[in-house]
Amino acid sequence: MTFPAYITTSWDDGHPLDHRVAALLSKYRLEGTFYVPATTSDRPTMSAKQLRELSKSFEIGAHTLNHVDLTSVTTETASREIADSKSWIEDSTGVRCECFCPPIGRYRKEHVHMVQRAGYIGLRTVELLAIDFPRSLAGLLHIPTTVQAFPHRRAALARNVIKRMAFGNLWRYIRHGRTADWPALAESLLSQVVARGGVFHLWGHSWELEELDQWQRLESVLRLMGQFARQAPAVSNGQLCRLPMPPVAASGQTVPAAEAAAAGGRR
Repeated sequence: MTFPAYITTSWDDGHPLDHRVAALLSKYRLEGTFYVPATTSDRPTMSAKQLRELSKSFEIGAHTLNHVDLTSVTTETASREIADSKSWIEDSTGVRCECFCPPIGRYRKEHVHMVQRAGYIGLRTVELLAIDFPRSLAGLLHIPTTVQAFPHRRAALARNVIKRMAFGNLWRYIRHGRTADWPALAESLLSQVVARGGVFHLWGHSWELEELDQWQRLESVLRLMGQFARQAPAVSNGQLCRLPMPPVAASGQTVPAAEAAAAGGRR
């Protein structure tokens, strides 16, 4: 059975260089969700004018008000950061904010309930090597990712998989993760999604792209993604959450199983 295929991207921290990412997404007719805090302690964030301009073309998601690690603050502070960041985005842009991403990817079960109660429909995680549709847990759609636009070491990819006991991702790590070169990994997994269905989700930080001189590599990957737009339509994270989920693929198990079957169950 072949499932539908989609492409999505997301970008964290609200740095002014997000507008450079947005220009590349527009160039290749791709969608993206930008997770923006009101402020960060160590890097600049977009001005109110820049945020409003970005929101005219792309989805804006919440990333707490002050870019806080939810696991390091009190319950009351975490709840306020989660709920008030939604209100801040909506007041700033005039557009409903549907998705939330915890800074640094850190959160606990209690925070999931806070996100759900605040009225979000999706929670984007930092799970890597996933090609699953969003998974419904505790009344909230959890959105995993496939590749980060960052030169990870292979050991870092392995730790990300093992920490989550994500066996489908482990299979993909074994099959596709032989290279730590993220554009090559992206090409391999994107081809997998286009051929067999699922979601290819690229994410990153614009400030990191600048610091590590990854812009040219990013454009090569976005160009490739744009070439597959007919077979795998580009959607925002929020649009992805509102798509009808394939009934079996929604469990997050069918696509990895199909990959294993197609490869003869061994690698």
